[in-house]
Amino acid sequence: MFLVYNPAAGGGKARKLWMKVKDLLERYEIDCEVAFTEKPGHAMELSRKAFESGHRKIVAFGGDGTMNEVVNGIFLGGFNLEEVTFGWIPFGSGKDWARTIGVPLMIEEAVKTLKDGRVFVQDLGVAEYESSNGEMKKRVFVNVAGLFFDGFVTHRTNLLRKKNRVSYFSRIFSSIIKYKPPVARIQVDERVWEKKIFSMNVGICKYNGGGMNQLPHAVPDDGLLAVTVINDIGKIRILANLYRVFNGTLLEHPGVEGYQAKKVTVEFQKKEPVELDGESFWTRKISFSVVPRVLRVLVKK
Repeated sequence: MFLVYNPAAGGGKARKLWMKVKDLLERYEIDCEVAFTEKPGHAMELSRKAFESGHRKIVAFGGDGTMNEVVNGIFLGGFNLEEVTFGWIPFGSGKDWARTIGVPLMIEEAVKTLKDGRVFVQDLGVAEYESSNGEMKKRVFVNVAGLFFDGFVTHRTNLLRKKNRVSYFSRIFSSIIKYKPPVARIQVDERVWEKKIFSMNVGICKYNGGGMNQLPHAVPDDGLLAVTVINDIGKIRILANLYRVFNGTLLEHPGVEGYQAKKVTVEFQKKEPVELDGESFWTRKISFSVVPRVLRVLVKK
């Protein structure tokens, strides 16, 4: 087993927990090689090198973004994802992917799952987008992609030196005031619209943003992307219905649309921020597709 450990997770708190994690690995007799990330994107390099060295069980300690990098390291390296079993010890403000698939949120239980967990095989999201220099790039995501307001607030949050649930939710409220919904062209399979959108999520799983259930209709192994579109219903109505993103009733609002699809394309009129599993970038055009039942993950029995 190969462990990619992100000491910067949880605003740097993960650094202080290494001895605890090390002791737990020894207690549950989990033999693994460990490498620490040193910068953004480093987890991709480490997971790729782990695969090339013969490791077929690769584990991440960190947030959703760390897990995203670890999986992308294998995918973008051109390796066969089905040869790898991934594990995750979630730490940080999000842990959103874990909530859907059944990875324990507590550190000790998550470590124990590396020893006696079962393998769950889920779909994988693929994003192809136009980069800042006009080239087309590809990146995969294991959980949820956010666009429009969701991309905007994630971008603003990622600029903070210390990120946690309090800072994220304070950013949500201040971003609602600042955000101006743009007009965009959206294609969901054969359906096409061009209109103002407040927010949009495309995902494999249900949760993002630290426990917000923005894709209550998502099924992680059904071979389809779940799509939620929040129309430009006005900021007062947005605030009045914010509770719906937590209790699973978001799709019951008449200004919200839910779909399931194999392909989704969004074309903005100018570059806008987009996030994949909490990692943000800017693009003018992005397409999403799904690879069915390809990602093997250790989850609680």
